[in-house]
This record gives sequence, C-alpha cells and structure tokens, in this order.
Amino acid sequence: MSHSTQSAPLRHHDEPLSFARVCAILAVFTVVLIFGGTDMTKVAAALPELTERLSLSPLQALWTADAYALTTGVAIIPSAVLADRYGRKRAYTAGLCVALVSAVIAGAATGPAMLIAGRIGQGIGSALLIAATVAIIRVSFPTLRSRSVAYGLWVTSFSAGTGLGPLLGGVLLEELSRSWIFWINVPVFGLCLIAASLVLPESRNTTPPKLDPLSIATSTVGLGALILALKVITRDDLPAAAPALLIGSATAGVVFCWRQTRLRRPYLDITLFKNPVLSVSALSIVATSGLFNGTLYLLTQQLLSEDTHTAISAGVALLPLAAASMAGGILAPQLTRWIAEPHLLTAGFLSTSLGSLLVISLPQTPHPLSLILLGLGAGTVMALASNALMSSAPTTRTADAGAIQESSFALGGGIGIAALGVIALHYSAGQEGDLATGAHTALGAGAFLYSTFGIGAALMALGQQRSVHRR
Repeated sequence: MSHSTQSAPLRHHDEPLSFARVCAILAVFTVVLIFGGTDMTKVAAALPELTERLSLSPLQALWTADAYALTTGVAIIPSAVLADRYGRKRAYTAGLCVALVSAVIAGAATGPAMLIAGRIGQGIGSALLIAATVAIIRVSFPTLRSRSVAYGLWVTSFSAGTGLGPLLGGVLLEELSRSWIFWINVPVFGLCLIAASLVLPESRNTTPPKLDPLSIATSTVGLGALILALKVITRDDLPAAAPALLIGSATAGVVFCWRQTRLRRPYLDITLFKNPVLSVSALSIVATSGLFNGTLYLLTQQLLSEDTHTAISAGVALLPLAAASMAGGILAPQLTRWIAEPHLLTAGFLSTSLGSLLVISLPQTPHPLSLILLGLGAGTVMALASNALMSSAPTTRTADAGAIQESSFALGGGIGIAALGVIALHYSAGQEGDLATGAHTALGAGAFLYSTFGIGAALMALGQQRSVHRR
C-alpha cells in the first residue's frame, strides 16, 4: 500500500476544516466505530438462540461469531487500495451501505448460510469503513498531535464497542428479538450515512495505484486457507485437510511476497517487517486482540450455559473487562510522559497474562479481579503497540504501517475467536458437544500461549531500551 504513502500527490479538500466540522467528523467516526466494535462480539449473546432457531451446528455457530472479524482483516488492504483509487469519502459511504444491507440480511436470516453470508458482508463493510477512516484522518488532521488524538479516538472507540458488545447484545435479545442484534445498525448507520455525506471531505490519490489481481488473490487465498486450516485441524474425518490448507496458505504467502518485490509500487511494503519493533508490535496486537476477543467470546458462552445467567446479566458480568480495557487504552499513552514505554508495555503483558491465568484459576468465573487485570493489560498493550508500530515506520510509509495495524487488530480478534473456539469444540466431545464445556480448557491454552509470548515480547522491549541507552 505504499501507493498512499510515497510522495505521490493527494487530492485534498480545498479549504482547511473548521473546528465544528472536525468535531462532526470525529462524532461520525466514533459512533460508527463503536457499533462496528459491537458487531464483533454482540452476536455472542444471541448464539444459543440463533443455534436453536436456525439449527446451527457448533462449527456454524463459530463461523457466525468470527466471520465478521476474519473478513474485516482479509479485506482491509484491498479496501485501502479502493479508497485511494476512487476516493476515501466514497469508500466510507459505500462501507456504510454494505454494512447496513448486510445487517438487514443477517437479521432476516432463515438458515445458517444466509446468516454467515450476512456476517461476511458486515466484515466487508467494516473493512471499507476502517480503511477509509484511517485515510481520512491522515489527510484531514494536518498536525502530528491532532492525528494522534484522532487515531487514539478510533482505536479506543472500536475497543470500547468490542467490550460492550455482549451487554448490548443481551439487552437487544431480551428486550426486542434476535434479529435486532443486527437490525440496530440500520437506523444508526442510516443516520451516519446522511451525516457522512454532509461533513466528510473527499480526497484520493491523484496517481492512483492499479489494482493488482495477483496480489489480491494471493493475499486472500493465503489468509483464507490459514483460517480454514484452523477450523478443520481437529476434524478426525478430514485428516489431510489441515496440512494441505497450511501448505496452500504458505505457498500463497510466498507468491504474494515475491509479487511485491516485482511491483514498482507494491500492494503492501513488506520490507517494513525487517524492522523488529514494527514486527513485534504487530505480533503483540494480533496476540493480545486474539486473547481478548477469544476470552470474551468463550466467557459469554460459558455464562449463558448457566441457568443463573440471562443474556443481560452475562453482559453485565463482563463489564469490568470492557471498562478496564478502555481505561488501559486511554491512560497508557498518557503515562509515557513519566514512565518509559518499554516498562509500561512489560507491565501490560504481565497484567494480561496474570488476568488470563486467573480467569481459569479463581473459583468464581469470571472473577472481576481477573477481568480487570486482563482488560487493563490488554488495553495498555494494544495502545502502546499501536503507537510503537506507527512510530517505527518511516513517514513515507505511514499508510502501509496503518494497514498492518488495522489488519492486526481485526485478524487477531477473528483468529483468537476461531482458535480458542475450535479448541473448545474439540474438548467438548466433538462437533455435537456443548461449547461451554470445553471453554475452560481453551481458555487455559490461550493463557499459556499468551503468557509465553508476552514474556518474550517484554524481554525484547526491555532489551531494545537498553541498547538505545548504550548508544
């Protein structure tokens, strides 16, 4: 995506934006991103009823939960190319239209295929919205400080929506119906579409990139095959499927990387990954987003399987996770004025790891203390890793870094739900078992893997700081 970050001229709006218009733009972005975040998790509250009414198998229920995030992650980079080529405002309004129509389809679903198709459509709409949002911020907020505030607002808004999703889903399910889990987006996005048409400035790359079919195909096939491999890896009736899909994914990835080295203006500047700070930051976002969203999904299912919890009370029980995540995301960047960023990042990894381990260790599930530690740590890590990722990239590669950041959040969330969900299915006695019965094992696996990763990433961050001081 270096097409948007090189010295290629950009066609901007003609006049500087007034303060009132800037506030209106941020208001539209905030509302859309909060509801986009809820789309990742609020469906979890309705899964038991959707499973019963639409006869979903456990694997189809898992697809319903993670198709949105996975599709968003796969589609973000192509969406950014389209936004650069045809206009960021146009891409944003198109994303709202796609998301709105897809919500109608998902809410009206009469079977698994229609429901999952609606969720995939929501993911495509989300990818267009996120890609256009980041690009509009880049051209509408001229100073580094104003851009940092705007970027921080969109990350916090999406994270807040993700954490509040189960509660909103529970309220809509109990007070209205399962369809309104999706239909709530229709009036909200409809109003935002009108507002966006009025307040968003249009901009595009005046030397737009060519859409490279091979890059699009190989990136989509590579990620799609990896996701499918996760889904079938525990299937005893398909022993060769997972290895074949993994080989296919790796092959597509190699072809994609080769193709980028042959393009004058690559689809994605893969040389950025030579920077260890950027690479570790991206992996930290993927791992933390995966653990956060996977844990949120499984805890929701676990609570709903208990007779003592309704959909609303399950959402209320998980509120400490959402609140702590928001607090971590807001406070951590401010604390860097007094505390070295590697030290804060290390504290975030430790808090996330400890919280995830306490989730499976404390007798009350989920215990508020474990949720607060997990949320506070995850919010801290995701905020600081995002800042480190963007700061480590050259100024001429900010759009490429932004694409990596956005994809890391979405793919991490989707892969976390998929991976932990598949483990839970496997330990729930196969495809016909109760997902909640395997949740404890899956949460334990997630906590162990993340803790191992977190220790390594924290040591790298501290080592990087020491090497800088020595210079």
